[in-house]
Amino acid sequence: MDTTTISDIRNSKISISLAENREQFGKKFTEYIIDITNSNGHEYTIARRFSEFHSLYELLVHNYQIQFPFPPKKLNKLSVNIIEIRKKALQEFLKFLVIHPSASVRKSDDVIRFLDENTASFNNKLIKEKLTFDEVNQKKKSVKLELSIVEGKEFKLQKKSMWDIVSYCIFDVGHEPIDGQKSTKKTSIIAGPYPRWCYKTKVTIKSNEQHKTLYFKVFNQESTLSIGGNNNNNNNNNNNNNNNNNNNNNNNNNNNNNNNNNNNNNKNKNGSGTFDDNNSGSVTINTKDCKVDLIGSCSVDIDKLQITNQSPTLHVLHLEPEGSGEILISLLLL
Repeated sequence: MDTTTISDIRNSKISISLAENREQFGKKFTEYIIDITNSNGHEYTIARRFSEFHSLYELLVHNYQIQFPFPPKKLNKLSVNIIEIRKKALQEFLKFLVIHPSASVRKSDDVIRFLDENTASFNNKLIKEKLTFDEVNQKKKSVKLELSIVEGKEFKLQKKSMWDIVSYCIFDVGHEPIDGQKSTKKTSIIAGPYPRWCYKTKVTIKSNEQHKTLYFKVFNQESTLSIGGNNNNNNNNNNNNNNNNNNNNNNNNNNNNNNNNNNNNNKNKNGSGTFDDNNSGSVTINTKDCKVDLIGSCSVDIDKLQITNQSPTLHVLHLEPEGSGEILISLLLL
């Protein structure tokens, strides 16, 4: 067993000891010196630039939808105050990774490669040959992208507190999404002003598509929520057992319920039953007399983005009407 490598950073000691300003090829930059002691007691030191930390952050957001207030990029990056602020924030970022509850994050190739003493410089270019969306679009009939819908922020509706909003997002390629349409996809339903959808999927952009655009709509679902798939399943099983004893009556009730559901669906196109997101668990919605409000919509023109196969790109999309909130997405060329 190689005692110099890290397999899980949980048992490692990782700290930024200092920040040093350097110059290379006429460009000035700051390197943060990281002291590492792995679980086997092996001690070593690596140096990483702010851009390398940011590359790791981008990868982890896209692949695992991590939530961390990463420090923004600054113009005056060599300022003593900014360097000190960044140093503290980057230390918190490393601490966040060390104690992260998900072993998938702590053991991810991205994290291990970032902390490896044999990695001279870290970047999120995992593929040798760089390809752009435009290049692939010219050669193939369709282009596949990996889309992550990470979170929403500051959702607002007239006469409603953002803390009372139960939101979900639907999206489609080339045209506005329509709930229930086969091509339209939907995130989980999450309560609160800052829903963490943690939703990742693949989308296909046809090369002959006139409008290579991703369209998003965010809705508020007013209804009775039951969160937690296992408990709901147990309750449903019990109800099903009781229903089996009264098949005739239940059949009549089911017919009535179906009629009611059809009426509800006509009134509320987005009032569907149970939505299950692989990453977030299931949320069961009581659709009877539920109300759906459109919080806002947004779109992004794929042709105008610098999408590559080497690193995910993060995009903040502002909802219309203005002031309705925003969503964070990430895109990667496959």
